[in-house]
Amino acid sequence: MERNDIITAIIADDESLARNVIKKYLADFPQVEIICECATGLEALNKINEHHPDVIFLDIQMPDLDGLSLLNELKYPPLVIFTTAFNQYAIKAFEMSATDYLLKPFHKERFAQAMNKVLHQRNSPDELGKRLMSLQQSLNEMTRAEKKFQTRVVVKEKESFLFLTTEEIMWLEASGDYVKIHTREKSFLKNISLNELEAKLNPQIFVRIHRSTIVNISFIKEMKPYFNGEYHIYLRNGTELKLSRSHKEQLSQIIGAG
Repeated sequence: MERNDIITAIIADDESLARNVIKKYLADFPQVEIICECATGLEALNKINEHHPDVIFLDIQMPDLDGLSLLNELKYPPLVIFTTAFNQYAIKAFEMSATDYLLKPFHKERFAQAMNKVLHQRNSPDELGKRLMSLQQSLNEMTRAEKKFQTRVVVKEKESFLFLTTEEIMWLEASGDYVKIHTREKSFLKNISLNELEAKLNPQIFVRIHRSTIVNISFIKEMKPYFNGEYHIYLRNGTELKLSRSHKEQLSQIIGAG
């Protein structure tokens, strides 16, 4: 078999029995190479970004990071077959253009149906491209539609990912195609636009003060006039940030400044 014919896969499920069932059924598909197994969402996120698999078998309810939130952290998600014991996620999964949705316990024949969809999409580049694009659009729409704001942000440090609580974040700044996230101890780069990250954060806590800067208002110590209607904001650790005229009113309303 040519290397180009190999389909790489990651199995992400916190139950070893469920992972073993998938491995057993995949024995009928010799073109599939299992790269690794993951028992938590954060571990799966690390492995997906490390190996860039063609397909992931993804449980929805997992420790650390659930399957839907995990996909939301991926810039370029692979094909996805959801595996879960809870059918209430089915509509959401298909809205997100998942390749298939396997409700536990599933049988060998049902698993084969899901795999045949993967093989078909894999062999149809145009359809695969449309499917992945649709999945990414669905993830973006889901983020905008959900009114619950994130209390944790996944960031990359060296070769792994970790969680930051939003309470730790002092301010954020645009840095090319990335956002630089500043805490008291250090800074992190996240591969996302400032607008995208802003939409996930509570606007009563994280306020834009400049076209390229967002601040956590709980870290603001004082605000002083500068010139031309601009102000300078000083954080508790001494950081000095510029507040543009166009964003002063919004900040003033939230913090009650005159």
